[in-house]
Amino acid sequence: MPANKDTTEANFNFVESRGLDAMLPEDLKRIALNVLVPLRHAAWGANMHNTFICGYGFGTTFTQPCMYHAMDQLGIAQYLSRLGLLLGDTEALTEGKAAWLDGEAWQPLRRYVEDCLVLRDPLELFVAQNAALDGILYPLVYERIVDDFLSVRGASAVAMLTQFMSDWFGETRKWVDSVLRTAASESEPNRLILQEWTKKWSDRAAAAMLPIVELALGADADAALGEEVDAFKARMKKNGIEI
Repeated sequence: MPANKDTTEANFNFVESRGLDAMLPEDLKRIALNVLVPLRHAAWGANMHNTFICGYGFGTTFTQPCMYHAMDQLGIAQYLSRLGLLLGDTEALTEGKAAWLDGEAWQPLRRYVEDCLVLRDPLELFVAQNAALDGILYPLVYERIVDDFLSVRGASAVAMLTQFMSDWFGETRKWVDSVLRTAASESEPNRLILQEWTKKWSDRAAAAMLPIVELALGADADAALGEEVDAFKARMKKNGIEI
């Protein structure tokens, strides 16, 4: 894991022992709960997707890291559950599950995750989950919403509780980029199919994330999403994949 488990435990203990959770402004706490807790279900889906890739992909150098990735995503789901319990007790988990199952803002992302559960090409699933969805979700949620919106308004405790996610994405995107760059450079047919998959799934990921980002950023969500989509396209272009 890119982030030290001891550091994450220390962050949770620091926030709880000093009562920083109780000092959070109520409106910011509600935004954090509304946005972050339902994402534990998306992280569980990511765990399942990477487990499938590990089971049905070809080549240990490709499949074995996906199992590490799967377990990291399970850890992220657990940390989001702990965040919910700390900030809102068991009611927060119940509300988060209800939002995931029935909340209008969450249904595009829920459908995305469930559609990925029935993908049968390991590499397309890799693109859909590890490249497209993570590549748009993590910058939007943990940089735009947590760091740039919540923290500067007095909810820095939330950033401490989600430090693992930020560090994890910064490290694992290097591996994802390396896989895509290697596959794209092997042949033109490879590059073209990767280009097709990446465009298809990144368009869907962006559309799925917009109503979730609106829960925190309101009218500013469109601009934030547009900037992150542009950054994702620039990232993919460096891997030889133009979308």
